[in-house]
Amino acid sequence: MPPRVCFCEVLTSVPTRTRILIVRHAAEINKTSNTGRLAALALANSVLVDHGVPQMVSAVVGDFGKGNGATSDGGTGEAQGLDLTGELGDRPWVLAPGGAVLTAPPDVGTLVVIDCTWATAKSMRWRLPPLASVPTLSLPAPTVAPMRMRRGAEPEHMATIEAIAAALEFLGEPEPAAHLRALQARMAGVLLALRGFPMPEKRR
Repeated sequence: MPPRVCFCEVLTSVPTRTRILIVRHAAEINKTSNTGRLAALALANSVLVDHGVPQMVSAVVGDFGKGNGATSDGGTGEAQGLDLTGELGDRPWVLAPGGAVLTAPPDVGTLVVIDCTWATAKSMRWRLPPLASVPTLSLPAPTVAPMRMRRGAEPEHMATIEAIAAALEFLGEPEPAAHLRALQARMAGVLLALRGFPMPEKRR
C-alpha cells in the first residue's frame, strides 16, 4: 500500500485581488497529479467547478478545506452540460494557449482556468458557453521549467497551478504566485519521489 501523503501543514489559503474560476474536467478529479484542486484550496478568492460529472454539477471552494456541491440531474446519473454564465463575474478572461502574448497586464476581474490535459483544453473551452466570447490571456513558455508531475509535449505545457501562478505574477500579484509555486514544488517533489518519474500526458 502506498504511503499516505498530506500537505496540510503548508496548504494555507491566501487572498488575491483577481478572482480565479477553475473549470476542472471530470477525468482530472481522481488523478494524484492534478493541481487544480490544490490551487483552489490555496486561494481564498477562488471557485472550482467540475465539467462532465454525473449528478454533481459544481463544487464551490471558499474557505480552506470547505466546499459545496449542487445536483441538478434529476437522479438520472447523466453528466450535465455546465453553464458558466452565472460564474464568470466581472471582466472575465480565459487563461488558455493560442492567443497573442500581451506585453502589459489587462484589467482582469475573473480569470477562468481550464483544468484538463493540453489535448483536451481547446475543445473543452468551445463546449462551455459563454467562454467563446471571453478574451484570452496566453502566457509564454517559462524560461526554466519547474519540477512537474506530468511531462508535457511542449515547454509551454504548464501544470494548472503553475499557469495560475504565472498569470497572477503577470497581473501584479507576486505573493500568491510565490505561494502557489512553493506548493507545486512540494507536491511534485513528494509525488515524484514516490512514483520515480513524471507521467507522460495522455492524448484524448
